[in-house]
Amino acid sequence: HYLSHPVPTMRLLTHNTLRNNSAEADGKGFPLKITCTEIRVDNDGTGEGSTADDEAREVAFVKGILGILDWPTLVQGASQMGLKTLPPMLTEELAADPQFLRALYHVLMNVHLVRGMLTCPVTGREFPVTNGIVNFVLEEDECENVRY
Repeated sequence: HYLSHPVPTMRLLTHNTLRNNSAEADGKGFPLKITCTEIRVDNDGTGEGSTADDEAREVAFVKGILGILDWPTLVQGASQMGLKTLPPMLTEELAADPQFLRALYHVLMNVHLVRGMLTCPVTGREFPVTNGIVNFVLEEDECENVRY
């Protein structure tokens, strides 16, 4: 089935991969600190209309990306967005628990930063988020691989 979202926004899954790639950050601009002014949490899909196929797809999706998630960054980002329920460590038991994996899917895919700021931990550079889109535009002299 087709789901439509009113505004494209930044998910916590997206935040987990973002970094400041400016020359000044020197490859260390990760993780970006989230300062929220507006978030949106979509329905978690566990209510009416959720099928066994949906649940299996969500669990399979999360199992497939667990290996590439930076867990401490996810916990930090979720906390900065007001979600304090993620465990500090991902255990093998949790990684095999379908109920936990469905809840994690909800955190990764249904929690959106609509407006706020992402701040580089190294440089303090702020990247505004407006309508869920991060402005990462750098000035030419800020870029790592500037050729003159």
